[in-house]
Amino acid sequence: MRVALVSEYYYPHLGGVTEHVHNLALQLHRLGHGAIVITSNMAGQEKAEPFVRRVGKSRLFFSNGSFSRFTTGWQIRQQIEEIFHEEQIDVVHLHGALTLGLVALKAAKRMGVPVVATFHSWFPRAMTVRLFHRPLQKSMDYVSAKIAVSEPVVQAHARYFKAEWEIIPNGVDVGYFHPNGRMVTEAFSLGPRLLFLGRLDPRNGLNTVLEAMPDVLKFFPKTRLWIAGDGPLRNYYESQARSLRHTVLFLGYVFENRPFFYGSSDLYLCPTTRASFGITLLEAMACGTPMIVSDIIGFRELVNEGEEAVLAPPRDSKAWAKAAVELIGNPERRAAMRLAGLRKAAEFSWPRIAERVVKVYERILR
Repeated sequence: MRVALVSEYYYPHLGGVTEHVHNLALQLHRLGHGAIVITSNMAGQEKAEPFVRRVGKSRLFFSNGSFSRFTTGWQIRQQIEEIFHEEQIDVVHLHGALTLGLVALKAAKRMGVPVVATFHSWFPRAMTVRLFHRPLQKSMDYVSAKIAVSEPVVQAHARYFKAEWEIIPNGVDVGYFHPNGRMVTEAFSLGPRLLFLGRLDPRNGLNTVLEAMPDVLKFFPKTRLWIAGDGPLRNYYESQARSLRHTVLFLGYVFENRPFFYGSSDLYLCPTTRASFGITLLEAMACGTPMIVSDIIGFRELVNEGEEAVLAPPRDSKAWAKAAVELIGNPERRAAMRLAGLRKAAEFSWPRIAERVVKVYERILR
């Protein structure tokens, strides 16, 4: 079959939705299906894979404590219809329902192409959805299968929409993300290495880690914090970290070297204040890296506290420092967390996830 994956988020934008869409496309090709990605043109984009089609222009805006995207341009729906026709698309799979998703849904409806939608976001409330509930519900009714990446995502959307849901989580490439041989005792011989990886925006909580660092350094002065990521608030965070001097290293955007940084770290720190699932948690687990993560609804479903990760209160830098100090000083526990993480990551390998998605396609085509 031939599938069009439509997403507002794709490279060079880094994030969970981008990783999900890209890996699903690769897995569909591996299984012998034709798959294309339809997204928008973005600043900084390079020559993409031959299966990527771009329409309109992507623009950033600030919403719900983070930076989101929407697509603008003339005759976007007509362009998408032409792509559907040229590629002989059998199934349209939407990822997110911002402008590009809604336009693609209209195009699919006009052409009579069945639609699957995967919902990735969790939110406590959504005023826009409340205001436009009636037309959005009609759009939802046309979607043949509604997928959520986690139970919290179902709960968020079920407040506003009547729908039947099925949960198919995010996946992880366990061939790409894997341990690199660092031993748990190297935290003492070489100094502890802590990793933050994510976009530098308020929702991802880097300030909590930076505020925790002085207390960690009191116990382990050789600790180093790697900050992998970039964003509009980088100058602000660099200013906040100035007093920490050489103990903090801003790496900028890190993409191809992610497995190295995960595997070379003694702890992965994810202080995000809002998330629906946590792809970076799976990546860290696949690399055998113990974690401290925010105690939020989107992470509780994925990790067993004390096995793969320690859950810490969001924005509580003292609690984060205490958890880091305790784990750095306990290599036996970190070794056990490493093994638990590797087992958990194997359950979410992309071949398993992709096969479940293909079954959904086959069902709606029947």
